[in-house]
Amino acid sequence: MFKEFKWFIKSYKKNLIIGVIFLLLSDIVGIFPPYIIGDLTDKVFENSIDLDRFIKLIAILIGVIIIKYFFAMGWSFFIHRGGNEIELRLRSMLMSKFLDQSMEFFDENSTGSLMGKSTNDINSVSGMIGFGTLAMFDATAYPFFIILVMIFSVSLKLTLATIIPIPLLAVLVKLLGDKIYKKWDKAQAAFDKLNSFVLEDVVGIRIINVFNLQNVRRRMFKVRGEELKEKNLEVAKYNALFRPIDLTITAISFGIAIFYGAVLIYRGEITIGKLVSFTFYLNMLIWPMFALGNFINIKNQATASMNRIQKVLDYEEDIVDRKDAITHIEKPDIEFKDFSFKYPDSDYILKDINLKIPYGSSLGILGKTGSGKSTLLKQLLKYYKTDFSKILVNDKYLDDYTTYAIRDKLSYVPQKHMIFSKTIEENIKLSKPDATDEELNKAIEMADFKKDLENLPMGLQTLCGERGVSLSGGQKQRIGIARAFLKDPDILLLDDCMSAVDGKTERNIINNINSRNHQGTIILACHRISQVMNMDHIIVLEDGKIVEEGSHQELMELDGWYATQFVRQMAGGRYSEE
Repeated sequence: MFKEFKWFIKSYKKNLIIGVIFLLLSDIVGIFPPYIIGDLTDKVFENSIDLDRFIKLIAILIGVIIIKYFFAMGWSFFIHRGGNEIELRLRSMLMSKFLDQSMEFFDENSTGSLMGKSTNDINSVSGMIGFGTLAMFDATAYPFFIILVMIFSVSLKLTLATIIPIPLLAVLVKLLGDKIYKKWDKAQAAFDKLNSFVLEDVVGIRIINVFNLQNVRRRMFKVRGEELKEKNLEVAKYNALFRPIDLTITAISFGIAIFYGAVLIYRGEITIGKLVSFTFYLNMLIWPMFALGNFINIKNQATASMNRIQKVLDYEEDIVDRKDAITHIEKPDIEFKDFSFKYPDSDYILKDINLKIPYGSSLGILGKTGSGKSTLLKQLLKYYKTDFSKILVNDKYLDDYTTYAIRDKLSYVPQKHMIFSKTIEENIKLSKPDATDEELNKAIEMADFKKDLENLPMGLQTLCGERGVSLSGGQKQRIGIARAFLKDPDILLLDDCMSAVDGKTERNIINNINSRNHQGTIILACHRISQVMNMDHIIVLEDGKIVEEGSHQELMELDGWYATQFVRQMAGGRYSEE
């Protein structure tokens, strides 16, 4: 336990110590009422108490209960606060970890799995720090105090006789706890699978409806739901055994106490009042017995969850900036030298790329689907670990610069646009939150989005909905393009980002790009030659290699793939990959 949580205990130890002190004081004070009640019982039976003495004892009893209530408030606040603190700490740590990872991390960890660790697993750990701390001390220190009081205030013989079954409880609880640990880990893995499935269905609900896949997806969900149910039932089965074991052993202890206590009263070794106090103390031992079972249960679930979380926290970043990395770039020139790249567990996507991209120039990238266009663009984003010595920026290796320095000079418009559940204005200003109205309007004009805003009832304040559900595909693309223009980057990467716009809108955006309103480097990957024909340099990729390159005129003179596609596209034919 302490191995998994020592980092938190170390940082939060002051509050935990205060909480534990309040808890121990509460437990100690709680020992006095049974003694007072027993003493009062003896005095009543012996007819040796008057009304004033009776009222004083009742007042003392009420005072002790009030003091215990005060201490209980203290431990509840400080200990349960620890549970909330660790929730915040772990969620912050996980979120920070997610934001620092390369794409390889997300390839290895599904969204459902990461969500499960960020919710269920953290809740389990929080329960351990809060309720688990209470259960741990109540299962150890609390019964120790009670047993001492039972020995010295009532009877050593009666106490030893009644606690005989307790070691058996500890053994059975340990065996059950080991089973729960294994079952809980499997249940959480099943939850990850179900979580991923639900997320996919929510994102893809339109496709599911269009192809009438509702019944198919329901059946698939039922299979995964049944798997999770079975795993949780296995955990519940072992959890359910705790209560009967506790009750059985408690009943045995009470039976011993009543029988043997009556014998001791008959012998004159204890009084009736002592036996009354003893039964109260024995009743107070019931909770520690339950607490022991609860603690083992919570501890094993929390340990399994913390181990799952720790695997993420211990994941070594694939791309780490050197300590002496350069933090600023001016007017970057880019060069690829014999560069090749492959994704994890794949063949090479890019092969022997040699390419120079001077600052302020424009580059068009064409090629068949799967030829490596998007992959080439992404190399400048440092998404994946690769041989950065083959990519030069201002004659220095790409990894000579910090990741922040590189990305700070870039704007990237991907094929699949990410639209957040905010207004259109907030979505565009993500790249530059402090942008002026003039800068915002200029970016909107560059993306040819102004006419759309005029037709929207709330203009820039229109809510986009989750993932831009209230917008058309073309509108989402132009929000992404406006977002990129607003940053006014040194390098603008456009990855087939105008596939959903009409021909007129496409021409307007391309004309804005070609007009050099943007002064930096432009790299555009696409299928339509009309988008790149005015670029300074154009390359054609095939199977990850550059097979043709030059200006539009030079490529037409080669009379190769580019020239063939140009003729077909200008004639209005469909794009061909032959």
